[in-house]
Amino acid sequence: MRNDLTDYGLRITPVASSPNVGFELLLQADAMFQSNHHMKAVIIRNPISGSPQRQFAFARAVQAFEEAGWEVDVWVTKRKGHARALAAQAVEAGWPTIVVAGGDGSIGQTVDGMLHAGGHDVSLGIIPMGTGNVFAREMGLPFPKSPGDDAPARAARIIIQNEPVRIDVGKANGHHFLSWAGVGLDARVTEEVESQLAFKRRAPLFSYGATAVSTLLHYQAGRVRLVLDDEEVILGRFPLVVAANIRLYARYFHLNPDARIDDGLMDLLIFTDPSKIKLALSAVRLIIQPKRRPAGVVRRQARRVEILADPPQPYHLDGDPLGVTPLTLESVHRGLRIHLPPAITSSSRFSS
Repeated sequence: MRNDLTDYGLRITPVASSPNVGFELLLQADAMFQSNHHMKAVIIRNPISGSPQRQFAFARAVQAFEEAGWEVDVWVTKRKGHARALAAQAVEAGWPTIVVAGGDGSIGQTVDGMLHAGGHDVSLGIIPMGTGNVFAREMGLPFPKSPGDDAPARAARIIIQNEPVRIDVGKANGHHFLSWAGVGLDARVTEEVESQLAFKRRAPLFSYGATAVSTLLHYQAGRVRLVLDDEEVILGRFPLVVAANIRLYARYFHLNPDARIDDGLMDLLIFTDPSKIKLALSAVRLIIQPKRRPAGVVRRQARRVEILADPPQPYHLDGDPLGVTPLTLESVHRGLRIHLPPAITSSSRFSS
């Protein structure tokens, strides 16, 4: 028995010197079990996220986990939406931590798969490998900027060294999202960009910008009805509605400066003027001075939003096009456990 227990790192106390030896051994065994149980993770890797150069750095993250004594298993996505299924499978298999190595779309799908499978107590880690890395930028997570960058290893160490905290997630027609949901113009842009993945990877900023301009010229806003928390009704011909869980939008723009990721509220931006020129001007003013309330933009906060449109409008979740309205959005208060840098969890991005 001595050899078996010492193999697990337990200290053996002779019975003569301790009448509570059995209890002490149980406490040590439980502590060791909990430690070993926590130090296990599935890594869901999207091998085509971002550029090929960024993917070369992924091995450094695996090495960082192994050097810290973690047991890791890498599961590779093989098709669109596969991260969602793999995350559910990991929860059902009892993995205590799920790490996603990919972009915003893969991250959102992983969150959806986890929570659909009941993984509210499973912790999420993120190794940013995407094109935009919007959530990573918002949360101070390192992402690779060159082939030799060790950002994936630094992201792994954030997971290893920090206990998870709870944050809000959104829910849209039964699907969970982490950063934002967009209805209308930006969803149409996302659809077009995702249909040209090779162009997106070669020139991400230009692909989004060129597609946004082209889509804006041809897009027709629908008649939209918003119901907020079963109380306020907003009607109009709205080209764009965004429900955000974070401050950052589309990589660089802090459009929701007062957003808190654990307050149980979604921050809404409703672009109310269907004129293409006025829409563009409103967006520019909002980007330059996000704390102001430019004409043509309505801000609200809500826990639940119902959206109807005629004709039906497309929507996306975390950059992943999923369907068309009608759409019901809800905030799931502190529904996700996630590993984040301490500087972020103590910042104004959190309400407590």
